[in-house]
Amino acid sequence: MPPNINWKEIRKVDPDELPRQEELADNLLISLSKVEVNELKSESQENMIHLFRITQSLMKMKAQEVELALEEVEKAGEEQAKFENQLKTKVMKLENELEMAQHSAGGRDTRFLRDEIRQLEKQLEQKDRELEDMEKELEKEKKVNEQLALRNEEAENENSKLRREVGKKNSVVVVVQQRYLLKKFP
Repeated sequence: MPPNINWKEIRKVDPDELPRQEELADNLLISLSKVEVNELKSESQENMIHLFRITQSLMKMKAQEVELALEEVEKAGEEQAKFENQLKTKVMKLENELEMAQHSAGGRDTRFLRDEIRQLEKQLEQKDRELEDMEKELEKEKKVNEQLALRNEEAENENSKLRREVGKKNSVVVVVQQRYLLKKFP
């Protein structure tokens, strides 16, 4: 299976400019989500740090998207609540009018009021469904953000592990060089 990372392309990406390049960010998010840990084990520390900075930038972008979606849902919820209250007030007013009309008219035809009440109740139900849909969408966005946060944490852990391994290997190289020099120049 070919690797999912094209390091030449990755090195060209400026993490600070990434938020202004949405299409590139979306493509990177898709390709980086397919990367396996074993593909990163042999990479240089410089590549890993650059990849980490790109991942951080992507995470920040997704967090902003979730924040905006949450604000939209909250705003829609407030508007929905206002509209719901208005409709409830209208329904109550119409019910009172219906009751008064029935008392004053002695029960004559009040279908027009009932129809208006039904119509308002249908509008209220529709707005309730729209709010539920928005809340479901927000939950999906939250889950995606949580998954991305977990991936970021895993990448941080892997990066730390690789740094330790590189440090150990560098220590071994220094010891070998010292021994070589001591043998060559006693």
